[in-house]
Amino acid sequence: MTSLSGQKRIMLWSVPRSLSTAMCRVMLNSGLTTKVMFEPYGNSYHFGPERVSTRYPRYPIDPSKSYSNIKKRQELPYDDKELVFVKNMAYHLAPDRLTAEWIPDGFTHTFIIRNPRSTIISKLKVHNNFTGWNYDPRESGYQEQVQIAHVLQQLGHRLVVIDADDLMENPEGILRAYCREVGLEFKPSMIHWEPLSEPDFQETFLCGVWEPSWFDNVRTASGLYPKPKMAAKDTGNDVSYDAETRDLIGRSERENTKYYEELYALRLTA
Repeated sequence: MTSLSGQKRIMLWSVPRSLSTAMCRVMLNSGLTTKVMFEPYGNSYHFGPERVSTRYPRYPIDPSKSYSNIKKRQELPYDDKELVFVKNMAYHLAPDRLTAEWIPDGFTHTFIIRNPRSTIISKLKVHNNFTGWNYDPRESGYQEQVQIAHVLQQLGHRLVVIDADDLMENPEGILRAYCREVGLEFKPSMIHWEPLSEPDFQETFLCGVWEPSWFDNVRTASGLYPKPKMAAKDTGNDVSYDAETRDLIGRSERENTKYYEELYALRLTA
């Protein structure tokens, strides 16, 4: 869907640790004047009057970050931009907000998915080693992705889905397919990046209270380069887990695989 001016507006609904932040870098290198909004509904989830998260308890409720206000911000015209790209975590929509009323209007809605075991282990690594967060399986986001997808289908949207492992294995092929579906011209600059300036990094990625360590990879990466697809069962063999953590990984994987597989069946291929 585009505006009358020809502006492209793309929404990416993601699960954690799925290259969704890298997709923001891709769009910043589209060759278009671009507005990237990074996890805007996270402000509502963590800090708004309908706050769901138990994280950041020292931060007071901010009425300006209500779900209603944040939805309106996403729908602003941004007339000086040729491309508006919004990345949202699916789980940031509170359980009672997973309805058409809270899906921002005027966007081509897309999804990025990843094998649950891979995302779980990646989250455990980054939580324990960098950010100090505890791992919360309620923040997996797979069920919410599927619920959002169902709402969009009921509204007549055709789903655009890419898989992070496919993207890692064949960045150019998957991005070409993605660009065709959303009405963008693929450009080599999308996968080979110039360093992001510090002001641009701060404005795009540190617009909330997100810890800088979340962005170490995307901040230092010079692009997306093909990597062999790793079997999910082999992911994280270099990490030692106790019995409780292994049980958590297995339980979370079992709970989310059916949701992942539903969208996986719809994914784009190169």
